[in-house]
Amino acid sequence: MSSRVVDAERERRKRDLRSRIGRLRRRIDGRIRLAGREARRLGCWQTYVRSYPGYAVTAALGVGLAASAGLSAGRLWRWLGLRLLRRAADGAAGRFWQELKQVWADSAPRSDQAEANGADDEQA
Repeated sequence: MSSRVVDAERERRKRDLRSRIGRLRRRIDGRIRLAGREARRLGCWQTYVRSYPGYAVTAALGVGLAASAGLSAGRLWRWLGLRLLRRAADGAAGRFWQELKQVWADSAPRSDQAEANGADDEQA
């Protein structure tokens, strides 16, 4: 083989590797952006008020009753308010953990057969 053929083959391999690295970087960047959006969504209290309005109203009622009973001598109202607040918090916490587990499962790397073989998906 002549040196020009070897050099051309080497350059083609370099281009192929650079192309593959570029695709992998874009894929990783997309996954990082998606994870950032999910983190912001999970950290926003409005998400949970929209998703679980019943728990939000119950918690607000509980806080209001407990706070108003703290200003007066209403032990029954304080007890009721704290009980409502605890029940809403327990229910919302259970849902929160379910949602967090789902996000974790969705963000786990997939072991596609194509990735196992070293091939990449072509992105348009």
